[in-house]
Amino acid sequence: MIFPLKTTSLVMPAAYADIADLADIHSRCFSRGWSASEFQALLQDKFVEALVLRRSNLRITDKPVGFVLARSVLDEAEILTIAVDPDHQKTGGGKQLMQELIRHLYGNRVAKLFLEVDASNKAALSLYDGFGFTKVGERKGYYHNDNGEASTAWIMQIEPLSKRRILGTPQGEQKASSL
Repeated sequence: MIFPLKTTSLVMPAAYADIADLADIHSRCFSRGWSASEFQALLQDKFVEALVLRRSNLRITDKPVGFVLARSVLDEAEILTIAVDPDHQKTGGGKQLMQELIRHLYGNRVAKLFLEVDASNKAALSLYDGFGFTKVGERKGYYHNDNGEASTAWIMQIEPLSKRRILGTPQGEQKASSL
């Protein structure tokens, strides 16, 4: 009898060997993708946290299918970018990346986390809302799509980072936690 191998998702620090994959995923998710040399510079920055999401089973650990990069200074951090390969979206990978990033930042005593998001990106807004991000500002005409149309960027933050936010539990909800 043959048993199927269970596939799991692992979030781990990015490696230099991942740079080409990160650039490829980014270019598939955004109209202006970042180059491999831009990712290399970011991975060399001592203030940048880079985590990748890999799908794996007992036999193999696959190449990255998603990633998040954040820059930390003192007790504040900013998400520089987060992306999940379009072929792997809507499988919980974005939430898993956010949970691990927040867990890591919380452990490093980061109190406040910022990001910018296209106000028309409903999937991203839903993800960030689940972690308790709130809108604190906006930049009109900040993003440009392939057609040259401009859209507004929302500046969002969560403060303070907490164990509850690691789980992606909205601020008003109470859930039991094993943390």
